[in-house]
Amino acid sequence: MITQLTEWLAPEWKSVLRHRLAVGAGYLIIGQYAGATLNTLTNVIVARLLGPMDYGLLALTLAFPTIVFSFAAVKSVSVITRYVAGFRATGESGRLKGVVKLGYALDIGMSLLALILVATSAWWVASHFYGRSDLAWLMVAYATSFPLFSLTGVSRAVLSSWERWQLLAVLEVLHPLMKLCLVIGFILLGWGVAGAIVGMATSQAAIGIIMGITATYLLLRNGIGLWWRASFEAISEIKGELSVFFGWNYLLVTLSGFVSQIPLMFLGHFRGPEEAGFYRIALNIVTIGSYVKSSLVKVTYPNLSARWTVGEREAVSRSLKRWTLVAGIPLGIVFIFSVPLLTFFVPLLFGIAFRPAVLPAQIMMVGQAVSTSVFWLNSFFFASGKIGTWVKGSILYTAVIVLASAFAARRWGVVGLALLVTIVEVVFSLGMLVLASRYQTHQGGYRK
Repeated sequence: MITQLTEWLAPEWKSVLRHRLAVGAGYLIIGQYAGATLNTLTNVIVARLLGPMDYGLLALTLAFPTIVFSFAAVKSVSVITRYVAGFRATGESGRLKGVVKLGYALDIGMSLLALILVATSAWWVASHFYGRSDLAWLMVAYATSFPLFSLTGVSRAVLSSWERWQLLAVLEVLHPLMKLCLVIGFILLGWGVAGAIVGMATSQAAIGIIMGITATYLLLRNGIGLWWRASFEAISEIKGELSVFFGWNYLLVTLSGFVSQIPLMFLGHFRGPEEAGFYRIALNIVTIGSYVKSSLVKVTYPNLSARWTVGEREAVSRSLKRWTLVAGIPLGIVFIFSVPLLTFFVPLLFGIAFRPAVLPAQIMMVGQAVSTSVFWLNSFFFASGKIGTWVKGSILYTAVIVLASAFAARRWGVVGLALLVTIVEVVFSLGMLVLASRYQTHQGGYRK
């Protein structure tokens, strides 16, 4: 049975690996894992230089501005990718440029609002929630990078819609490289936690500027023109549809920020900075595993959007089944096999003091394995116009985690919190898979 299955899958794998999307995913995977290596090196060095207590304070300092950014910012990359890919496929350059301008304007405007909110409320969070008033100015310093960093979203949408995977891979490496040099450099100068914050903020601002310039140049080279000269009249006919998509996307981005940061804040509040640091380490490890998934999503999403726009619904359904069988499930199995190895690698990399991060990382890696097996779920719901369904599921997912995380963190600490997040993630992935199977022949989506 296994031999027959292998013989049947072998030509499928060869065909998939030769496809331009697989080649693009390969570039992004290489870039993301090179970047992940640099990020891991940064985390390891920072954790060893600062120790568990200060590393936990660093995690808590980043948590509040990140939540505010996810709450205030639109982060329109998913919506813009859908429309840029679609308009490029249909040759509507005027609408394409109008959507790009709208995305940049929204991202920059809302990131400025996020900065203002952090600047006016950080003192209260630092003093009353953490009991550390000295963290307030660090929260504001980190938030100053938001307006420039917001340029990365639409820029990434433009580059991916033109399938500039090699360039995106280079940018995936450049950002963590700058962060490594700046963060470690400032800490070695004796700045401690403040040095880490300033280094992260500076690297985020720099990559935003670089990506903004790169995307603008690409549009010029392809005859689209300068995006800021676009007229919003070109997209007036779809402003209602855009409003719906941006509204749902805003909710989704806000929810994702809540899921990643509120449990960490509760953990720091009830159990102290050290356990918050252990949870942060576990999240970082799982994030490394997620880079394969995110690379596949970035490559397949523009393709799904373009094919759905021109009406290739049956072909999309066949592709989803094929991707699950030859990519998703094998990758999920690899992640499961990596779980025991974390027992050795976490103490080896971060030091014996961070051994309590092993079990939560192992637990959350199981959830990552399940979600990677169906990596295309998010892309499918966006491309098919069913973003509302995805966001409603995400609301339920977030509500359960946020409402239960305070109890789990207080009673069981970092292990209980990791178990809660993993169980909810597995149930969410399986539930959305069932819904996706019902929508694969749906005739919705964008119409000219």
